[in-house]
Amino acid sequence: MGGILSSLNTPYTGLMGHQVMVDTVGNNIANANNEFYSRQVVRTAAEIPLWNQNYALGQGLSVLSIERIHDEYTFSRYKRATSEKTFYDTSFRGLKEASSYYPEVDKVGIYNDLQKYFNAWKDLSIKAGDSAQKVSLAEQSQTLINNITTTRERLVNLQKSLNQELKTAVEEVNRLGEQIAILNKQIAEYESKDLNKKANDLRDLRDQYEFEINNLIGADVFKNGLQGSAPVNKNIADFEERYTLNVGGRVIVDGASFQPLTLDNFDNPDGLYTIKYLRTDHKEYNLSNSLNQGKVGAILDLIRTEDMLEDGTAGGIGKLQVYINDLDSFANGIIETTNNLYAQSARLSASSDILRINYQDAFTTSGYNINEGSFDVVMYDKQGNTLGKRTVVIDNLTNMQSILDQLNANVDDNSNNNASDDFDDRFVATFTNDNRTFAITSKNPSEEIYISIQDKGTNFAGAFGVNRFFEGSNAKDMRLALEYREDPTLIRAYREPVSGNFEVANMMQQLQYDKVIFTDYEGNKHSETISGYFRLIAGKVSSQTEATKTTQETKEAVYVAIKQEYKRSSEVSVDDELVNLIRFQSGYSANAKVISTIDEMINTLLGIKN
Repeated sequence: MGGILSSLNTPYTGLMGHQVMVDTVGNNIANANNEFYSRQVVRTAAEIPLWNQNYALGQGLSVLSIERIHDEYTFSRYKRATSEKTFYDTSFRGLKEASSYYPEVDKVGIYNDLQKYFNAWKDLSIKAGDSAQKVSLAEQSQTLINNITTTRERLVNLQKSLNQELKTAVEEVNRLGEQIAILNKQIAEYESKDLNKKANDLRDLRDQYEFEINNLIGADVFKNGLQGSAPVNKNIADFEERYTLNVGGRVIVDGASFQPLTLDNFDNPDGLYTIKYLRTDHKEYNLSNSLNQGKVGAILDLIRTEDMLEDGTAGGIGKLQVYINDLDSFANGIIETTNNLYAQSARLSASSDILRINYQDAFTTSGYNINEGSFDVVMYDKQGNTLGKRTVVIDNLTNMQSILDQLNANVDDNSNNNASDDFDDRFVATFTNDNRTFAITSKNPSEEIYISIQDKGTNFAGAFGVNRFFEGSNAKDMRLALEYREDPTLIRAYREPVSGNFEVANMMQQLQYDKVIFTDYEGNKHSETISGYFRLIAGKVSSQTEATKTTQETKEAVYVAIKQEYKRSSEVSVDDELVNLIRFQSGYSANAKVISTIDEMINTLLGIKN
């Protein structure tokens, strides 16, 4: 049995224990507005008693550890909800900006410019020889072109802006990942499972970095051997045996080691970054098609291009790139359809763009929109009389050499046994692999014989830009032909080269009502009117923006609910802590009272002795 002096130790342990409790409450209150600070509690137990023959005498209070209230499951849900919210916030922000580039309201936008462009052709068909109408048509054409090219340029600039955000986000992921690896080392050095030593504040800081990485790029964290602490709270779980953090299925943090992500835009013409990971075999692995969470996932979902995908596989390109491709398809459809009709306007010769094929390449595999069918090259004199025609047939094996063979063949086009009035007698068709330009030229220019290319479904003149009205092949390089930019009065409204003929202008203004073929970036063909196809691609932007907004609002509601759940489980409640402060202060005072009482007892004993 201990003496009266040893009895002082029992309330002393209670005094010191309650001081630790008060200090812990003070620390909790000090960090009440720290989002990632986990409320801490003091874990205590009775000291080992002093055993006597008939009883065990308690020896006071033992402070085992200070532990944080951290529910790993709730925290994981909170991270996931935040990552999803950030994904749709970023996605909606990008789509909302893109949708503003299609302001299809009265007197504004591409759709309105289309109407004015076709009306200009209509006006020219009424006054075919009026130079002022030709100048007006050139101006309306240029306005339409400028709006199309400007819209594409703004989409590309939005891509590039988001690409810089991607770069900043990945650099921040690397910084945070490196800090987590350092924290893992510090936690391992400080903590002791046997002694119940816990690095609470270091773990809170690591949780914050985890949360931020997850918000930026999405991450899977694995804590093997995680142990609970039921005496304080069944949800407390620390002391993991191994910590790994994966991004896109690849480990970037393994305990105290860190493997950074890398950025590469060397091969991308627009400077868009590909995110890569260096594997253990020292080969780079492309992560750009694997990342679909957080801010980075949303940005990639907006800007990803085909050359950013693993192994260059098709599919999975970003929404903005789809919009750019759609605009290119729209512009290409206008260019080729217009040029195919405009090639009917008779000229003294014909020539194409510089082509990307050799004379032996089959048209069907050349990448050009050439269809099976036929076209006629019709000859007119300067009075508009038809002198004959040469029909050219295109099938799935046709190449430029076979076109030349058909045009230059010695054929009696007029069936009159006259060896000097057929197409091959008056014109020659040429194409070489050196100049890569298809041309039809007169053998005797002084005859002033005109030719008109009248298509029957092949799109030959439209695809190859023969005697074109528009230059280019997409929304990026679409232009009014140089000769009409320099002198709009050269625009031709006629098919036969005679005054008062406005057949081509009539066909052009009718084109707004006709269905034409648009080929999208995947090679699918769509039969639509020009304005109808534009409404289709503009509607896609609008519908995806609205759908994303709806999902964003849903994710926002889920995020708010889960955040409240997380705060209730882990964050500090000042009201609760003030109640605890009163309790612990009372306990401290009670233990002090016991010490005072024992002190009086000692004085009594000393008085008896005296």
